[in-house]
Amino acid sequence: MNILSLLKNYLQEKLPPAIRHTHIIIMLLIISQIIVSNFMEVERNGDIGSQGIEFYATWAHFITGLILVPLTLLFVVLEFKRRGFSYFFPYLSGKFTQITKDFKQLLSFKLPEAQPYGLAAIIQGLGLGSVLLVVSSGLLWFIGWNIGASWEHDIKELHELLTGFVEAYLIGHGLLGLLHVFLLNKEKAII
Repeated sequence: MNILSLLKNYLQEKLPPAIRHTHIIIMLLIISQIIVSNFMEVERNGDIGSQGIEFYATWAHFITGLILVPLTLLFVVLEFKRRGFSYFFPYLSGKFTQITKDFKQLLSFKLPEAQPYGLAAIIQGLGLGSVLLVVSSGLLWFIGWNIGASWEHDIKELHELLTGFVEAYLIGHGLLGLLHVFLLNKEKAII
C-alpha cells in the first residue's frame, strides 16, 4: 500500500467528511496560493499591469484568497464546534496533563498519538490560528489595495510575513502527518 492510500484511509477514519473535504480543499488552495504568489506583481502604487502572467497570477491569487476567507471561517467554526476551543489551546485553560505526557513520550523518541489537549491538538490550533491570520491580512490588504489606502503596503508586508509561517506549518504539519501515518501503519504490520 502506498503512502497516499495510507493517508487517505487514515483521514477517512479520523475525520468526518465535512472536515476532511474542507481540510483538503483549503490545503490545495493554500498550495496554489503559494505557487501563484511567485508570479504576482503588484506595484506600490497599486498597479498590477495589464497583461502577461503577472496579471493573471495576481488576479488568480486575489480570487483564490477571497474564496479562502469563507472556507477558512467555515473550517474553524466546524472544528471549534466539534472539538471546542480548549481542545486546540489547552494551555490557555490550564490543561497541561496531556501536553506533559506527550513531551515525555517525545523525549523517549516516540511519536505521541493525537490526543485531546495534547501536542498534536496544539499544533492543529496553531495551524488554525495562522491560516486565520493570513486570510484576514490578505483580505485587509485586498481592501486597502482597492481603496488606495496609505497603509496597504504595510498590510501587504504583514501578509507576506504571516504567509511564511503558514508555509512552514504546511511543510511541518504535512511531514509529521505522513510520518505519523507511516509509523502507525508500520506498527499495525508488526501486530
